[in-house]
Amino acid sequence: METTHLPTQVSGQRRLVFTAAFIIIFCCSASAAFSVFANTLVQATGATASQVALTLTIYQFFMAAFGIISGRIIDHSSPKKLMYVGGAIFGLGWFLGAFAHSLWFLYFSIGILAGTGNGLLYNPALLTTLKWFPEKRGTISGLLLGAASLGPLVLAKAGAWLCATMGAAGLMPIGATYLVLVWLVGWLMASPETPTTTTAEPAQTGKSPKEMMRSLTFWLLLALFAIACTAGIMLIGSLSAIAQVQLALTPIVAANFVVVNTLANFFGRMITGRAVDHLGETKTLFLILCLTIIGLAGLRLATGIALFTVFLIILGASFGGVLVVFPTLTGKTFGAKFSGTNYGIMFFGYAIGALIGPQIATLTMHANAGAHAYYGSYLVAIGVAVVGILIDLYLMHQGIGRHTENGGH
Repeated sequence: METTHLPTQVSGQRRLVFTAAFIIIFCCSASAAFSVFANTLVQATGATASQVALTLTIYQFFMAAFGIISGRIIDHSSPKKLMYVGGAIFGLGWFLGAFAHSLWFLYFSIGILAGTGNGLLYNPALLTTLKWFPEKRGTISGLLLGAASLGPLVLAKAGAWLCATMGAAGLMPIGATYLVLVWLVGWLMASPETPTTTTAEPAQTGKSPKEMMRSLTFWLLLALFAIACTAGIMLIGSLSAIAQVQLALTPIVAANFVVVNTLANFFGRMITGRAVDHLGETKTLFLILCLTIIGLAGLRLATGIALFTVFLIILGASFGGVLVVFPTLTGKTFGAKFSGTNYGIMFFGYAIGALIGPQIATLTMHANAGAHAYYGSYLVAIGVAVVGILIDLYLMHQGIGRHTENGGH
């Protein structure tokens, strides 16, 4: 990778931008630990567990929808204002969740408001930072998505303590903390005024969203994104329940596997980022899907904690890498000019996978089968991953996501 010597000011500024993005994405991803508050919110609203769980589906929809809007904004202007507006809405949504005494107010506060704030923060923070590091976009994407793995781990501990001591009111300090953290670093988020390397792709080239969506490549990539997410989320989303049924464990012991998965997810994202920069995106996706199948097959056969842990690490690490690949793959395939909007649209692939994955796991689970209750779920997830491999091989054949010496960006 050939790069020019970066001026000290530029080198320092891009480190500050990276640090700000890391903190912002850490805050955004902490919502993945929503389950910590589920029982408390069921009691507060008088709703059923499934009705409360629908909050996350609403959250993810608004996150994806406003990810497109925020992407369009950063394609044409600075992301700083988005950080302040998004931080306020995101923090306020979680803060108001403490006063959710009805299901509809819960949907409005955490589902709509917090989801909207997330959409205004996540993609702009990620994509703006990638503009500062065109020579190692995969590595930086991996590091930033590592923050997304740490968020749920921290919130799960802090949230459990707050809910135990304050009940639903524990959401107030969480919302206030999100707002303060994002506002403290939001002013650092700015797009580079000049290219940082001689090999960076000119910012004024690329396909518009309409041109992108008219291409077969887009629809194949969207399907691949959804499939790669579905295969992992199907099992990861039910991890504690699976461990309890398959290994006859108590809920407390089974909860340890959630921590194992989170750590595997974190390190998987670090490794995937480096792999993207050295192998290209589609080859990396091929390895991810192969490891996903190995992990799923191994988990299906595991009858003891040790073997279950080994294959869970493989599955968690491979699934963690999916989100690392697609920001750089979208920018490389469709150009830099509309990369914010284009990745916002592509991100719906994740939302699709997050929506249907848990549903498939639930539908294919056979409660009367004892320790074999989830065997059918494993097979369906493996089948989904195989379809993903076939799509990826076709894209590789077409030269999509191929590694080049300058990173292809």
